[in-house]
Amino acid sequence: MFKKILIILIIIAIIGAIIAIIHNLRVAYRNKKELSAFAKAESYTANLGKVLVIYYSWTGHTQDIAKQIAELTKADIYRIETEEEFKSSPAFYARVKKNLKEKNFPKLKGQLPDINNYDTIFVGGPVWWYTMSTPLYSFLGQIDFKGKKVIPFSTQGSNPGTFLQDFTANARNAQISTYANFNNVSAKYNTEVHNKIVHWLNNL
Repeated sequence: MFKKILIILIIIAIIGAIIAIIHNLRVAYRNKKELSAFAKAESYTANLGKVLVIYYSWTGHTQDIAKQIAELTKADIYRIETEEEFKSSPAFYARVKKNLKEKNFPKLKGQLPDINNYDTIFVGGPVWWYTMSTPLYSFLGQIDFKGKKVIPFSTQGSNPGTFLQDFTANARNAQISTYANFNNVSAKYNTEVHNKIVHWLNNL
């Protein structure tokens, strides 16, 4: 009996590994195909007025995108920070899923940014469980955009899920402009990702 159970577990593990490999190959192919459209550089030509970039970043990917936006647009930048430091673990991911379901979002630290003097506001964060990260929910629950032009962006493994729909539903009094999402890709695509950002900004 024990041997049969062990064999079944090994077979399940092998199947799981094969599925993961196939998924990763598909994601890599999609990333390569999408970013190939941004192989050619273009100059930044947009005029977005006085810009503020607001972001939450956990692993650093969103921060990288936010800083590139800020550098191109000569923007001020504001980082959303939580009182509690989040550490990656299976328990944490399960907790996030529960918090999203219960709408129990983390406490933030620091004062909210003063948005009154800005023409354009970018707001970005990572996708967790196919929606916005819980700190971004916290932030949106505390701020009123007062009719400002707000441009959302997300970062994710491969699927932005309902990020844009959820952002739009929670961004009070925001005039939502063209959203962009960025998959987590290796450093070899840095040029293409930068070109994608420039193209997006130029077409806002």
